[in-house]
Amino acid sequence: MPWLYLLSAWLFALAVAMAGYAFWNHRGLHLRLEPKSIQAAPGSPLEELPEQLLRTAPLPAAIFEGDALELDAALETMGAERGPASVTGLVGARHIGFSTGRVPRTGWHHSATIPDLRRGPLGAASWEITTGDFLGFFRDRRECDDLEVALVLPRFESLTRLQHARELEAGVAAPRSGSGTEMFGVREYRPGDSRRRIHWRSSARHGELIVREYEPPGIRTVNIYLDAAPNNVEVADQIARLAASEAWDSIRAGGRAVLWAPGSDPTQASRDLWALLEWLARYPYPPRGGRDEAPGAPGDEVVAVTASDRRVVEAADVAKARGSRVRAWVVGSAQLDLDVAIERVGTAWPL
Repeated sequence: MPWLYLLSAWLFALAVAMAGYAFWNHRGLHLRLEPKSIQAAPGSPLEELPEQLLRTAPLPAAIFEGDALELDAALETMGAERGPASVTGLVGARHIGFSTGRVPRTGWHHSATIPDLRRGPLGAASWEITTGDFLGFFRDRRECDDLEVALVLPRFESLTRLQHARELEAGVAAPRSGSGTEMFGVREYRPGDSRRRIHWRSSARHGELIVREYEPPGIRTVNIYLDAAPNNVEVADQIARLAASEAWDSIRAGGRAVLWAPGSDPTQASRDLWALLEWLARYPYPPRGGRDEAPGAPGDEVVAVTASDRRVVEAADVAKARGSRVRAWVVGSAQLDLDVAIERVGTAWPL
């Protein structure tokens, strides 16, 4: 029965060939996850912010809580076409899976929409690429590193109720700036600007000349004190929204904002709305211990945004004793020994 030996040899050769192909296929595929587009939810700040401000947003776009993210999950190949392959993983709490029998040289793409995003880092975890051969003899599974796909910013709105949304464009397009020594932001180049003020890194990023802007002395600064450890996620989200709104009102009026929570380092006094929102997106921060020292100088404005943090109350009392104007937002019904103007709110948004 020589044909049986011949058949066995052919099957063995086929298995070896498929094993070699499966190994080659496994090593040549890589997963890439990137935001593709943003769908603004009703009431999202994306619908209200002026175009000039949005142009300086973090790339690829600003993402606010409640918005929907279209995610591009791509399998990329090194050189030749490959496949089959399947991919599974989590983005936030959403499970995503897809498979393909062929990955062309240009890569293979799959889009998934993640709705109703929550504030904070949006992580991709437990992702695996499963590869094999065309006949299904062999299968190999490779784990991918966890990564942060996007940072979801807190929602905010003007708390002053003094300007209509249509007036925001003018308020941001013409910020107060001068020839001081402290830089508060950047803007597009205008005829007559000194070439010394060109910010080359930002210019390369945006594809046009961008210049530094410096603020005059005596500008309004609002120090915003936040709880170090809110009771739950809903309270933390509301504190972040209120702080973002206070920072936005200060910046829109030509001032600066400082963010601080006991146990964490305060931000720089800044007019960079995006930097402040990114700080708030990651709030609350793990406690670092050591001495709690609130920022602010006598005469600065202080806004406490708290649910029940005693250290925030004490810092606000100290600020008031040294001459600062102090007011407070209290999330919930906690009774605080704070002799300042208090506005109480729940966790619903908008207010």
